[in-house]
Amino acid sequence: MLKVHEGLRNARKFFSHENASTYDYVVRFTTFGQDSLWKNQILNIIGKQNSVLDLACGTGILSLMLIDSAIIKVSGLDLVFDYLEIAKKKTKRLFLTNGTAEILPYKNECFDSVTSSYLAKYVDIERVVNECWRILKHDGIVVFHDFTYPTNNLMESFWNAYFMILRITGIFVKSWKAVFQELDQVVKTSRWVEQTIGSLEHRGFEVISCKYYTLGTAAIISAKKP
Repeated sequence: MLKVHEGLRNARKFFSHENASTYDYVVRFTTFGQDSLWKNQILNIIGKQNSVLDLACGTGILSLMLIDSAIIKVSGLDLVFDYLEIAKKKTKRLFLTNGTAEILPYKNECFDSVTSSYLAKYVDIERVVNECWRILKHDGIVVFHDFTYPTNNLMESFWNAYFMILRITGIFVKSWKAVFQELDQVVKTSRWVEQTIGSLEHRGFEVISCKYYTLGTAAIISAKKP
């Protein structure tokens, strides 16, 4: 049985039918277009694959980029059904499942690669890593991407000022109020980078890489199953 932990509660609070229709716009706007850059880095890491599972696929932004990169089969999984409905309208080539990344409804060794964007801070990462190991084929690649709190003093000041503006914006944009008011604290207190690397090492993944982007405001971790 899935334990309802703080990360899961945050995910359910932040994402719902109320903001699904505006998600794509908000992601582009709030990341100043960097979201596309980060996701292109994920594509570069996994290269050409036959089958990819996109965890926390949401409205299918990364999933469609995977499809456009000539990957034969792309599957997507997300916690919020309303987000999947939007992804479904974008393409018929995406195989969608409503569920949690901590308990994956797929057979062993059935994917060449597993990707995720903005997932790691909301999950029990050890459980997710174990599930990724189970469903990945040998030489399969797993990629985790999420926000990180910058350590540079200038970027830290910018980050805090920017979220102050977003909190004010949330007063008027009710569907995103919880995200704009609380996301910065979730990122600040998250140890997803250290926990992910530790879980990957413990499970036996190899070629573990962690790179930071956009002045330390995002990170991408990748690894290979031997």
